[in-house]
Amino acid sequence: MNDTQRFQVHLTGMIDILSNHLYNEKDVYIRELLQNANDALTARRNYHEDFKPYIHVSLTESGDSPPTIIFEDNGIGLTEEEVHQFLATIANSSKGEKTFGDTNSDFIGRFGIGLLSCFIVSDEIVMVSTSAKNNETIEWRGKADGTYEIRMLEGKTFTPGTKVYIRRKEKLNLPGDCFEISTLRQTLKKYGACLKPNIILAYNGFEEEINRWSHQFANKSLLHQMSSTDILAFGSEILGMDYQDYFFIENKTGRTYGIAYIVPHTIHMNAKKSNAVFLNRMFVTKESQHLLPDWALFIHCILWTDELSPIASREDFYQNDALEQVRESLGIAIKKNIIDLPDVTLTKLMHIHYLGFKALASQDDDFLSFIYPYLPMRTLNGEQSLQTILKTDETVYYTDTVDAFRQIQDIARAKQMNLINGGYTYDIYILNKLSLLLSNHHLRLIDPLEMTDTLKKLNSEEEELFVHIINEINQKMNDFKVNVELRRFEPNHLPTLFIHSHQSQEDRELERIAESSNSLFSDLLMSLQPQEPARPILYLNWNNVLIQNILTSDKTAEQLCVIVQILYIQALLLGHYPLKNNELEMMNQNLLYLLKLV
Repeated sequence: MNDTQRFQVHLTGMIDILSNHLYNEKDVYIRELLQNANDALTARRNYHEDFKPYIHVSLTESGDSPPTIIFEDNGIGLTEEEVHQFLATIANSSKGEKTFGDTNSDFIGRFGIGLLSCFIVSDEIVMVSTSAKNNETIEWRGKADGTYEIRMLEGKTFTPGTKVYIRRKEKLNLPGDCFEISTLRQTLKKYGACLKPNIILAYNGFEEEINRWSHQFANKSLLHQMSSTDILAFGSEILGMDYQDYFFIENKTGRTYGIAYIVPHTIHMNAKKSNAVFLNRMFVTKESQHLLPDWALFIHCILWTDELSPIASREDFYQNDALEQVRESLGIAIKKNIIDLPDVTLTKLMHIHYLGFKALASQDDDFLSFIYPYLPMRTLNGEQSLQTILKTDETVYYTDTVDAFRQIQDIARAKQMNLINGGYTYDIYILNKLSLLLSNHHLRLIDPLEMTDTLKKLNSEEEELFVHIINEINQKMNDFKVNVELRRFEPNHLPTLFIHSHQSQEDRELERIAESSNSLFSDLLMSLQPQEPARPILYLNWNNVLIQNILTSDKTAEQLCVIVQILYIQALLLGHYPLKNNELEMMNQNLLYLLKLV
């Protein structure tokens, strides 16, 4: 015969889970009490009663007794049956399925552990509740050992609502607990800033309304009527930063909306996002990492939603299809609002957050088509906007790496070429796309090897004069896998031009890594290198006075080779190429050789 048993819940263990494992924020008991009060008020309003809702919070201290926080609301209250059913059963919501007999979605809570979170700071919870359904008043006393008592309060008429008393533990070790007035005030503002009911805080005979100014921002129609000064001040209060510009955003359903503040300084690409989110007006998090697209680093948002599902701790949201749809829709809204920004604001925004804009433009052709004139690029004339670069009808060339740009920048400047350095983050993707999108402009990727076609060969007499010495130099340079050639090119002040392909760059880097590796790994790396690796070329400029003097001097072939090798090392260093071991050794030997000649 099967004997069916019920699970037993150890309340002390549950409290440890609540305080040390479930919640990141240790002041969540204030949020849970606010949430319960707000939901009770919502329920009473749905019960078709005409009343003025409020949440009253007071902090009392008397002599040597521990301070007590009292939460009071004039909501629907609980009947004795509901107290037994909900407060004595872990994970059963005190609001049932949060419907109260209707399909209203304004309820915040989800799990029946809210009130129990108060055991984090108190050994006993006292609740006095009068139900609007039967006008009966009950007192519930719950203790941290898992026991509770209920008694009916008769002989006095109470108005509907609930009072919760939590007295601070004698030996509470919880930094920043809310039994200090300034911390309690700050916590109430954090969690209750946008709740509809008036939240009144009382202390030492004084009262203040916590959310009198801030609750109106959660009303979509009122939000768009607020002054810029108030909206910027609200962003400063909630997100803790002073902003200068903002725009409104809303997703396709209209159920997630808010304010997008433009961050007034440069943001690192790996920085944490700072987006405050309110679910049914209750604060959830200020660090939502998944609600906006990854590229939206240049804005901080305050958002209100009623269509997302919170995780158990209610400090973030489930990453499900609903969140993905909201993120995608908000991304579209952000792009649309950026397009509608005034030119002055957009230019300022671009100056600060060009990297985030380039990230977005590299992924979205429609956005790129609009934003490309404002995008900054590195050119021979420094940083310029694409609008400035593309003003002329001439072909605009661009390189795919910083190294390629460095190789040809001097000769390109001499030829008065319009050249963009496409080697920075996202630039090559943007330029490749623009070369296809812009039919009225000529954007062309150029390889450094193409520039060698413009270098003039020497006449036959000059070639014959120097062919012997160039051959000897190449024999000496053979150990370094580089060829030397003599050409004429501008600018005349440039003695050498070092050109190599992507393949020769890769081969060079492979050799350098192999040199610093153990023999096994080195052999493995070198086996990946082709049998005849591509060789870079060091061009000597016959138009340059230094090269002319070197080659026409009475130096021996050995001395000329030493000088050319030094010019080769100079070209490597100017190109920011790390030296291989044999090149470093050659440089030292040649310097010693020159010292002996002096």
